[in-house]
Amino acid sequence: MDALFKLTDDWQELLRHPTLVPFGMGRIGRRVLPSLRKEFDIPFLIDNRHAGEEIAGLPVVSLADALQRMERCRAKIVVTTMKGAYEEMAEELRAAGLEEFRDFCIFERFAEEWHLRWKNECVLAKIDTVITSRCTLQCKNCNMFIPYAKETGDFPFERLKENFDTFFDSVNFVYEYTLLGGEPFLHTELGRILRYLMERYGERIGRINLISNGTVVPNDALLSFMKQHDMTVHISDYTSTVDYKKRLAAVEQALAAHDIEYYVIPNNVWKDVVYPRDTYRAADPAEHMRICGHSTHSVDDGKLYWCDPAFAAECFTGFPSRPDDFLDLRENQRVNDKYQASLQIFRYLLGDVNERGCMSICERCAGIGRDNNIIVKAGVQVGKEDDPIDVR
Repeated sequence: MDALFKLTDDWQELLRHPTLVPFGMGRIGRRVLPSLRKEFDIPFLIDNRHAGEEIAGLPVVSLADALQRMERCRAKIVVTTMKGAYEEMAEELRAAGLEEFRDFCIFERFAEEWHLRWKNECVLAKIDTVITSRCTLQCKNCNMFIPYAKETGDFPFERLKENFDTFFDSVNFVYEYTLLGGEPFLHTELGRILRYLMERYGERIGRINLISNGTVVPNDALLSFMKQHDMTVHISDYTSTVDYKKRLAAVEQALAAHDIEYYVIPNNVWKDVVYPRDTYRAADPAEHMRICGHSTHSVDDGKLYWCDPAFAAECFTGFPSRPDDFLDLRENQRVNDKYQASLQIFRYLLGDVNERGCMSICERCAGIGRDNNIIVKAGVQVGKEDDPIDVR
């Protein structure tokens, strides 16, 4: 693959002059901003849609205004967005005369490379952990393959506790830790899980997120604890396909009553990843993985997986992963010193997963990249029709 490190050497100056400017105040930008402010001076924020507003007491300006201001202050730009949206924003920055990796980069690259190179710290932008395979829905095109699980149930607290301990033995800080399922609010020990994470590792987690389908109303005690620790709930809304608008409204009402930050994201269409139906074979699995739209990394049972579906396929459907598909964090730490162990994690998350250049599941999962044009209705339940949508 290309050179491992991309940031120009002058990014090291952030150690002495820690001025950073985030570009993009969508969901990611707002979630990571509090943690960034603890480490860096942030004079203003860039977001063309919110220019003229204030977010967290900071002025939001347009890119054009920001470029004028930055002539008077030394600063690097970190684009706080998903990889898909990043390319469009990067083009806008290039058109303004800025150079990628010299003047700006995507947040994930910054968080992981900058801390490793100049602080010898293993810092991740985000990580996910699956806590249950139980779900209130049975979506036939679920990319966590829940309806095809051989058995369903909550992961035991002791297993999750060991997983968290192993992860934080290797990682200094993670900006976002997301718990998902299945439906995480079904886990009978969710309160205990969240309490352990916060009491043991709260100072090393920027934000805890939970991904829900909005069908389970959490109890008041759990909601109060989540509010106390500024947790966020992401609700995937499948009500265009499944009729649960009243239940979704009740979940929203409960979250709002406890002043918990939440997002409702309408999910009307999905890309069909095809697996576990045995009908897809990638012509070039390594290239297929490179352009896949999944940007969710998973740590489960002390192993780091490139994406959540890789773990889910192995755990829930018995997919035969190879030993080099994942990075065993315990073994990585045993055979390497701190820097080399952190470097291996960094390489893996960049996509240098093994000599084959891809995970085994990439051979059979159609992914959600630009090479997959199979569009279906989101949330269609097993046994129901999911007529493909014409996207021509």
